[in-house]
Amino acid sequence: MDFNVETLGPCRKKIAVTIPPERIGEEFDKKYDEINEAVAMPGFRPGRAPRKLLEKRFAGRLGDEIKDDLIKAALEQLFEDKKVEPLAPPDIDLADVEVEVDTPLTFEFELVTKPEFETPTYKDLETTVPPVEVEDEEIDNAVDGLRRRDATLESVEKAKVEEGDVLVVDWKAMDGDSVEARDDNAFYPAGRGVVGGFVAEGVDEALMGKAVGATASATVQVAADDPREELRGRELELHVELKEVKRYILPPIDEKFLEKHDYDDEDELREEMQKRISRAKARERDGLAEQQLVDQLLDSVEISLPEDFVERELEHWAGRKRVELQVAKTDEDEIEKQIDAAREDTKAAIERDMQRHFLLDRIADEEEIEVTEAEMAQSIEEIAMVYGHPVEQVAAQFREPGRLAELRSEIRQRKARQAIRASATLVEGEAKPKKAAKKKAKKKAAAKKKAAAKKKAAK
Repeated sequence: MDFNVETLGPCRKKIAVTIPPERIGEEFDKKYDEINEAVAMPGFRPGRAPRKLLEKRFAGRLGDEIKDDLIKAALEQLFEDKKVEPLAPPDIDLADVEVEVDTPLTFEFELVTKPEFETPTYKDLETTVPPVEVEDEEIDNAVDGLRRRDATLESVEKAKVEEGDVLVVDWKAMDGDSVEARDDNAFYPAGRGVVGGFVAEGVDEALMGKAVGATASATVQVAADDPREELRGRELELHVELKEVKRYILPPIDEKFLEKHDYDDEDELREEMQKRISRAKARERDGLAEQQLVDQLLDSVEISLPEDFVERELEHWAGRKRVELQVAKTDEDEIEKQIDAAREDTKAAIERDMQRHFLLDRIADEEEIEVTEAEMAQSIEEIAMVYGHPVEQVAAQFREPGRLAELRSEIRQRKARQAIRASATLVEGEAKPKKAAKKKAKKKAAAKKKAAAKKKAAK
């Protein structure tokens, strides 16, 4: 097979394929031999029917089968020999093309491919990360967190509301004089900001520091997916009255408490908390290091992207943003203004995410990173644990087309980031500000200066 590959632009190629008559003839011979052995023709033993008789009966059907087989084989050879990596299946129109034994089969198509770029040096890099330090206050908080597991929730007389208290409230959601929903003696964790399923801004501020009998009101916008269908999307007035203040009373760190949690003494308890916090901070530091190292690599390489892919993702974002603003009852003109104002920065973020994906994919190839079935199963278990769903339920969701491939890609790229970090030198110190942040600050300052000049000219 002969291939002519022409580059039309970033990530776009025009492919011309020529399949010689000899290859076509081989396919026909193979197919007719299979048919001759498998199909009993009247008057002939299996494998003995004349070729012309087979051609007369099966030529029409065989032509389409052979055309499909040849195209599939041509694409496999193209991707292997020419190292062409498609981003999407090629759209090949061969409806009017007929396969003939003595005539070459030629066809052309355009293909969107993965970006072509030189892999930057990703080993032995260096980045600055904050030191892993654990303060006494953090250990105190961790110990208190363990104590809260055994805490008892008790009513506190004459208490003033504090962060972390559990409030017993009566609430009602009203539309004018009509009560649309209500609940008495409802439990509400102070500081959560959600009362009765409504996001109630200002309620916490109004009740904080107050005693039983205090009231608060807020205008709430009911979510579009609220389980109460009759309330969805409506604007209501929420009225809350404080009936009781409950507070978690922490147990003392005594012999009984230490024995229950398998510690010999308080020093051992604090040492274990210190180790846990240190491990968590080390994981956080490693994640930061990986992000900084990948950003460092992205800044060192130019990765051109297929514009139509970027625009498609941008339109998906605009659609989601539009729905979000419509649910919030934003004016249509204001919706378009907000989308237009954010479009440029969002497009840059989409491009950066795509470039990061292709860079990590390339490094995973270079490192010959594979994902085992055990790693897939472990990842599904972790997802189930985070969301509190049964593992079987989460696993069933990942059987949907494409979901397993996405998960495998995410794990593979995570291992690529870890490989980059493993070979890098992490220097403890104050991290330098990101280039993107500097650029954004500079852009903001320029816009502010321009606005000031415009205002001065108007005067």
